[in-house]
Amino acid sequence: MNNSELSYKLNYILKELGMNKTEFLKACRVFNPSISKPTILNAINGKNTIAPTIETLSTIIKVCQTSKNKKLKHISYDFLLNDNIKQIEANNVLVYQEIGLSDNVIDKLKQYNHPFYYNYHNIINYYLDNLPTNYFKYLEYLKISSDIFKELNKEKYDLKKIIKYFNNDSYLEYIERNFRNIYDYYLNIKNKKEINKEQLLSLLKIIREYLIYQLLEINKKLYEMMDK
Repeated sequence: MNNSELSYKLNYILKELGMNKTEFLKACRVFNPSISKPTILNAINGKNTIAPTIETLSTIIKVCQTSKNKKLKHISYDFLLNDNIKQIEANNVLVYQEIGLSDNVIDKLKQYNHPFYYNYHNIINYYLDNLPTNYFKYLEYLKISSDIFKELNKEKYDLKKIIKYFNNDSYLEYIERNFRNIYDYYLNIKNKKEINKEQLLSLLKIIREYLIYQLLEINKKLYEMMDK
């Protein structure tokens, strides 16, 4: 669990409740009389040496959900744990099977839809609804090019890793059509296991700059659509 993340959320909860730390501890003891002062204060101050217990989190949730603050009625284990959810929930598995997003991404999107914390669901829907599919294609190509660039730039690069990064059918087809010199380097690396490091780095810089330009142009058009 990220202590600073939990601390930020708990301090925001205190602000929403209009309580100081002592008052919050008193409210927690209504539901859990044995909860200790260090347990609550360490969680609020981000000084936990171990993760809060389920009992502690349950107590905090009860304080929030029984308050008169409508925002805090949405507080849940998912919200408090956020970065450290270890087990994939059943509904996350169904979402993954349908659209292929990782558990971490699914949980992050849930947080973005949380009315207390982010509430970005409207703009995320707008963004994904209007974003052309080639945006993700270019982004994937940029990630592959950057992975190759980073590995090649190491003092002792791993040739097998570089070949593995290249080994994407869509990417290879793209560079064969648009960056034939890079494609030829790939063939040379694959067949002869030889590489001209400086020349390939130079070419990779070009393709990365081109892909970044394409991505920026797509975003620019998306921003311009907001005025229409």
